[in-house]
Amino acid sequence: MLKKPRLFTAGPTPLHPEAIRAGAGDVPYHRSPAFAGRFERVQAGLRAAFRTESPLAVLATSGTGAMEASVASLFAAGDRVVVVAAGKFGERWGEIAAAYGLDTVLLKLAPGQPLEPEAVAERIEAAAPVRGLLLTASETSTGTAFDVRALTEAARRAAPEIVVAVDAITAVGAMPIETDAWGLDAVAGGSQKAFMVPPGLAFVACSPRGWELVDNRSSTPRYYLDLRRYAASAARSQTPFTPAIGLLLALEAALDAIDESGGIAALEDNAARLAAACRAAAPALGLELLAPAAPSPAVTAIRAPVPGSAPEIVAAMRDRFGAQLSGGQGDLKPDIFRIGHIGYVDDLDLLGLLAGLESVLIDRGHGLQRGAGVAAAAASLAGEAPPAALPTGPE
Repeated sequence: MLKKPRLFTAGPTPLHPEAIRAGAGDVPYHRSPAFAGRFERVQAGLRAAFRTESPLAVLATSGTGAMEASVASLFAAGDRVVVVAAGKFGERWGEIAAAYGLDTVLLKLAPGQPLEPEAVAERIEAAAPVRGLLLTASETSTGTAFDVRALTEAARRAAPEIVVAVDAITAVGAMPIETDAWGLDAVAGGSQKAFMVPPGLAFVACSPRGWELVDNRSSTPRYYLDLRRYAASAARSQTPFTPAIGLLLALEAALDAIDESGGIAALEDNAARLAAACRAAAPALGLELLAPAAPSPAVTAIRAPVPGSAPEIVAAMRDRFGAQLSGGQGDLKPDIFRIGHIGYVDDLDLLGLLAGLESVLIDRGHGLQRGAGVAAAAASLAGEAPPAALPTGPE
């Protein structure tokens, strides 16, 4: 049987065809006026995506490099920060902060647990004085979304000058992130998520106050990850170091494609529609969501029907259909699988994936009626009421 490999992970995501073509061409000299013009086009697209008027730092790293650059450029050893640790990537904020000598106060949440803004304010008040708050907008490991605006507002009621840094690596392009309007001092992003290009580029957007803090506040030793260098170079439509040229050309093409398709808001709407359809399919298949109260539009985390069987479901989807899902991470690895729906993914991709998932579950003895999940997802995508429940049990 012919099998096309298809990515349904939360990153990397399927590449946009125009990005593939652009990245496969000749590499121009990155200090030429022509390249400066193309880099400015990239900057314009990124400013729209992160909703900021300021230039962004563009680093040749993974998204973790953007998180580390934010910590290194905004904080100094001894600063106390509250870290929302709701999964693997929230915990990574804590690990980075500890590596730089910050006094880290963890606000731990159970997997999939929502976070009330007042809980953040209470933790900040209890730990005062607190210099910073480190948030994850879309906790990829659990498929949980957090209300960055509400959490930031609550934090500043408790500590008006608190510095807020946000991991939005899977959030940008899946849910609105308003860097300037919400006063986010640093927002980290990555190329391999909704931007539909390969891994290797990371972005940091800062509010106007954030750039002032980067320029004046931190005494932390840093060189490549010094955001001041990127701001100064971006003002000249340049990067401070040799950039990942091919990836930047791919990103330019992907940003053009996003603009032609309706802009970043249309990309966010696409992810939201697909996520809602995926969530509608899960109960129709007799499956439970890990984060039903605060689901991420970037990735849906689903509990396996039998505890411990998630890795086998992921393997069966890959081996039988060429569909690569994400497994769980850490303690969740045996029990959940995750379906990404950001970037270059459309309705037919999701419906086909769900049809394959039904077959895998039926083969494993999970009682369901073939077509139940697909029907629920299709109704959601069409804006229709859920179909009447199909009987479960053998076909």
